[in-house]
Amino acid sequence: MKIYDELGYLLSDLDCDPLYNCNVTHKEIEKSLEGYIFSQSGWRSILAPSKDENDRASDILNADKIIASNIARAFFEYLGKRNPTIVLARDARPTGRVLQDICARILISLGADVRLLSISSAPETMCYLKDKSDAFFYISASHNPIGYNGFKFGSNGGVFDKQAFDEIEKIFKRMVLSEDYSDSVVSLSASLQKDAYREVLENHLNEKRKSIESYRKFVLKTANAKESFAVPFGIVADFNGSARSSSNDMSFLSSLGAKVWSVNERPGQIEHGIVPEGENLELCKKTLSKVHKLDNNFILGYVPDNDGDRGNFVFVNNRGNASILDAQNVFALIASIEMADQVIKKEKRPAIAVNGPTSQRVDEIASIIGVDVFRSDIGESNVVALTKKLRGEGYSVHVCGEGSNGGIIANPAKVRDPMNSIMSIAKLYSVHGLYALLLESLSKYKNKRDVSLATLISSLPSYTTTPAFSKDAVLRIKCPDFDLLKLEYERLFLSEVNGYLTEGLAQYEIRQYEGTNEEIGIGIEHRPKKSQGGYKVIFYDNFMKFKASLWFSKSRTEPVMRVMVDVKGDNKDLHDKLLSWQRSLVLRADNA
Repeated sequence: MKIYDELGYLLSDLDCDPLYNCNVTHKEIEKSLEGYIFSQSGWRSILAPSKDENDRASDILNADKIIASNIARAFFEYLGKRNPTIVLARDARPTGRVLQDICARILISLGADVRLLSISSAPETMCYLKDKSDAFFYISASHNPIGYNGFKFGSNGGVFDKQAFDEIEKIFKRMVLSEDYSDSVVSLSASLQKDAYREVLENHLNEKRKSIESYRKFVLKTANAKESFAVPFGIVADFNGSARSSSNDMSFLSSLGAKVWSVNERPGQIEHGIVPEGENLELCKKTLSKVHKLDNNFILGYVPDNDGDRGNFVFVNNRGNASILDAQNVFALIASIEMADQVIKKEKRPAIAVNGPTSQRVDEIASIIGVDVFRSDIGESNVVALTKKLRGEGYSVHVCGEGSNGGIIANPAKVRDPMNSIMSIAKLYSVHGLYALLLESLSKYKNKRDVSLATLISSLPSYTTTPAFSKDAVLRIKCPDFDLLKLEYERLFLSEVNGYLTEGLAQYEIRQYEGTNEEIGIGIEHRPKKSQGGYKVIFYDNFMKFKASLWFSKSRTEPVMRVMVDVKGDNKDLHDKLLSWQRSLVLRADNA
């Protein structure tokens, strides 16, 4: 018996057990596990059978079916409850359906009360039943290419902390490497009570409707929206077949007064790369240009990644043309609006939490407005944890986030959400004095005209920053010991830095990150053993004013090293010179 969702997508064939006759050897399991990345940002691997990251196949290897089953079993054991309530959902990747079917069968057979949303954005999934469920189990590989898939776990609106992920990983590896790694989950799946599973599947639409309504209320709460709150401009959305296309973006924005236009709005209709940066924003840019000519009320467009928590923007500039707003400027724009809102409300000790590679332009804006900036290591959970810590110390923190990835995390949310960014932009039109304060602070121009998003964007401080997902920002490395690599990097850096103290780079400072901590100083005494955190070099002029920075860190979601350079002003020559040196330092340290 096949059961479909409201869009006609197959949820499950009740009579077809995906683990039936699923016999695999330990050697096959170990080989598949070699491709998995285990981090607090989510567990993921290339699950397409060919192991090609761009493969759009919908099935997965038997070894990965057994691995997914044991992940669900380990998650259930970690919760430590007899009948936990679990929200189960996925993004719109081709392999998501079979993974969802496998994990639902395992969790239900173990006794879980599963609330199935199926294709649902990460922000919607995480806020649904956040105070009434025990946890969520989300199947996604976020921004990774289409052949990837993976798993995120959490509760109360956010992902688990590192300690919880480490414990689940420990349980999982005990299970998957045990003698009954396969038999136990095959038996569990075979023991499924079909009536119980059918009830979960048939109740999916009801759960989805309640989830969308819960999400609508949560976005308005996060925006602190009053009755008169409105979105008085037109918005283009290129959903690129993401999980957001199954949510309520268009109806929600329309209800607030926005004109809307969408493309690639069917889940799974993935027409270009998933990361919403660079060339993957071109279709949205072209669409906005076309629609703006038909109706100049349309001034903004956005593209989400596949799970819908990350979204970057295009806008209509002062010349009437659509332009791409890079991720660092997206973050700077939204952060500046929220920080100015704090100042208008006269909040005590206003602050913002960001990650290591967030551009210094945010610090410059914060200094002008009168807000303190604090930094953590990369990882959404780290900036959220730092925010919680700051609030405990008496700071007022509206937003936090990773400037290198674009959008903000707005209190009380614990995950990025492009809807929150759109709500922040709408505040320019509804919060009296907000636009004028920003424009005068950033450009000394006293506004005598209506709100102009393009004018505000053009007033943001100018910086030249390496895009996080450009080819120059990614290095394939061989050294598995990050501590050793850092030591060799420091040796090379110290032997060569004097040759780069030119062009206004008079002095430097080292900052090292681990979790929520930022340590100033070079050497092992400023980082823990087995350090996994990022590393940053800041260059100042003779007056201790920021001039440039170098940053590198191991990716938590891909088997690569990421590097970045941030330079004050429009100075591509200096940026490229420093980026070439930074890449050389990391590669030579790796080779050594």
